[in-house]
This record gives sequence, structure tokens and C-alpha cells, in this order.
Amino acid sequence: MSCDEVLRLLREREAACRGEAERLRSEAERITALLALCEEELARISTACEVVGELPRTARVTAATAGVVPAPRLGERPPNTEDRECLLEVLARYAGPVRCRQVVEDLGLEVTARRVETVRHRLKKAVAAGAVVQTPGGLFTLARGTVVAGG
Repeated sequence: MSCDEVLRLLREREAACRGEAERLRSEAERITALLALCEEELARISTACEVVGELPRTARVTAATAGVVPAPRLGERPPNTEDRECLLEVLARYAGPVRCRQVVEDLGLEVTARRVETVRHRLKKAVAAGAVVQTPGGLFTLARGTVVAGG
């Protein structure tokens, strides 16, 4: 093997390593952003726990039951995630953008990956219809001028 061949092979390997390093850097940036979002949510939850922990016992019971959609009982059908009005009503409760997971929780459904993706799919259909706006971060909010029946 000549020096030129060895040098060519080394340069090929160097280019491959540079590409892999760049891919890993961008993946690390993505994970860092996800970690930051998770830590923000954790801080909010921690603050909420502190606030609720300071409430008098009677206020806790009232706050815990006020406006909560009860989980469906055995034999009862959960809220229909295909009903766009139902999804829009949930979004109308919030002043800002909401995660799909929160919409699933507000519908009183068990939070599973499948349900979250079903709701995300339905919300994206509402985006296409112009009733909902999706932010670059994957959050959803009502579009301006959207009227929700009963809301």
C-alpha cells in the first residue's frame, strides 16, 4: 500500500468521524433542549406541590375536586377524542399553548403514548381546518376567532 492510498483512507475516515461528531453534537443539543423543558416542568410541579401543601385541609379538598373531569368508570365510554369540539373546549380553558399530554389529562383519559398521539393527530386536523394553531415547539392553542360551543 502506498503512502497516497494510506493518506486517502485516513482522510475518508476523518471525514466520516467529522460527520458523526456533528450528528452527535446536534443530538446533544436536542437532548439538552428537552432536558431544559423537563426541568422547567419539574420546577412548576414542585412549586404547585408547595402551594397545595400550604393550603388548609378544607381548601385542598375543594381545590382537588373543583373542575376536575372524573375518570370514566368501568363500562362508561371515555370522552370522544375524535370530537373536535371537545378538544377545542379543552384548549379554550388555557390562555396559552398546551401540550397534547395536558389535553389528554383534561379529557380524563389515561395518559398513554397512543392516546397522546391520537389527540395530536386530531389537533393537527384542527390546525389544517384553521381552528387551532400549532407552535414550533409542538404546543397547540385556539386560533384567533375560533368560537367554541358552550365555551
